[in-house]
Amino acid sequence: MVVQDLNNSMKSKQCKIEGCNSPVWGDGLCANHKPRKRIATQNLTKSVKKEKAIRDISEMQEFFLQIWKKKLHYSEVSMDYLGKEPLSVFFHHILAKEKYPQAEFDEENIILLTLDEHTNVESDIYKYEEVNKRREQLKQKYEII
Repeated sequence: MVVQDLNNSMKSKQCKIEGCNSPVWGDGLCANHKPRKRIATQNLTKSVKKEKAIRDISEMQEFFLQIWKKKLHYSEVSMDYLGKEPLSVFFHHILAKEKYPQAEFDEENIILLTLDEHTNVESDIYKYEEVNKRREQLKQKYEII
């Protein structure tokens, strides 16, 4: 009885679109003419960006570990001991990875520094002569004016 009433109510109303004889639900449009919602891509985009960021961090960590295994665990400016554990603050990109992505994974572009030295060179890139010397070499290597 309920199904029959539903069928009767659908048959009595027709789609608002001219010439369409399809039965409608409450909004006056049939299933063929009802506006469809787009699939939310914002969350997908955020998810993809998050996955990429995680991959990038993981790739950088692996890169730093390779350098840590090859080099002595001392600051290349002051020769202060950095300890046994490789912390990301010990690794400084001489040419900024954001500005020079081609040098991001170049071992020559990485210099080991103490936390204080890294902080100092981030606020004044010309603070240490060793960093300045290597920057000039890298600029020549990458043909940067």
